[in-house]
Amino acid sequence: MYDALVLGAGVYGLSIATELTNRGLKVAIVARDLPEDDFSVGFASPWAGCNWCTFEERGDTPAAEWDAITFKYLGRLAEEHPNLCKRIPFVDLWPQKKPTPWFKGLVFNLEDIEGTPDKPLPGGYKHGASYESYILHAPNYMKHLAAGLRARGVPFIRRRLASLDEAYDLPETGSVDLVVNALALGNKSLLGVLDDKMYPAQGQTVLVKAPLVNTCTMSTGALDKTGPATMSDGELIAYIIPRPGPEGHVVCGGTYNKNNYSTLPSPTEAERILKDCYALDPLLAGPDGKSWRDIEVVAHNVGLRPSREGGVRLELEAREVGGPANGLVPKSRATKRRPVAVVHAYGPGGTGYQSSVGLAQKAADLVVGHLRSVPAASRL
Repeated sequence: MYDALVLGAGVYGLSIATELTNRGLKVAIVARDLPEDDFSVGFASPWAGCNWCTFEERGDTPAAEWDAITFKYLGRLAEEHPNLCKRIPFVDLWPQKKPTPWFKGLVFNLEDIEGTPDKPLPGGYKHGASYESYILHAPNYMKHLAAGLRARGVPFIRRRLASLDEAYDLPETGSVDLVVNALALGNKSLLGVLDDKMYPAQGQTVLVKAPLVNTCTMSTGALDKTGPATMSDGELIAYIIPRPGPEGHVVCGGTYNKNNYSTLPSPTEAERILKDCYALDPLLAGPDGKSWRDIEVVAHNVGLRPSREGGVRLELEAREVGGPANGLVPKSRATKRRPVAVVHAYGPGGTGYQSSVGLAQKAADLVVGHLRSVPAASRL
């Protein structure tokens, strides 16, 4: 019998399953899309640029704590797997001056930087910060987590769920009394959840080959999080994220198009991204490049960030399953009603990787706390 099922095989689901396994629990993963599905647009994790650059303005929030925990983990990962994770220089550019960020004591060598007429900042920005942080190879990191789980006997069950209730009595796993819901954007339509706070934030990127680029450069100050990312008053919305590994690949972005479900790349947007990123770092075009047109394009990608109004949902919910069919919910295999529970852990938007380990620890605390509160006999 499983202690818990983890629903979803994105970075949250895999991280939570890893943490639960580390704590000695027997778990299985149930998901429609699996980590090896590199080209699936059904989940966002394979498409992430994947750098650690917290969006939290204060250091005393739960999300800031998750980010800080994950940052320390990435340091260990970079030492053990340099082709998955790497510490490199970052430059964050802003149109207006900002206070020194709360994470100055966390990242390495953070300094405020100012542009001058003689020495302008990239893209013509006047203000910014430089520091050192971590980048991840998103698709390969997903496979790394999955391989670790499989090596420890955790099964991956490919299944599409229409309702949360189905998960408690699957043919492959038998009856379970606790699931972890990390189904991300699927929770908008999953019966039993139907979270109307969930929305897609479409992100388009261009994967390029630029081995000379070893700095993560971001102009995030002009990002409009309430609607489509657009240029205004000459301000650039762009980011450049090198990928670890020998390929010399760099992720150039991007967009944040709220409630846009399209997974088709826009040629117009792709051209804008390359122009803006070239303005930030001409090395994208190589040593002899003369313009953005000299950048070597590898692929055009679109992912749907699983965003949520109000931020991540992390909580334990008591439920009941079994008995007669109820409305739209598929009939349960259980014949008698019984109490069950779900730990919801979804909705990070574009911060899934940088918060994943910290969030997983807190989600595992909820799982373990619930299991300790329920007599073992009642779970047999």
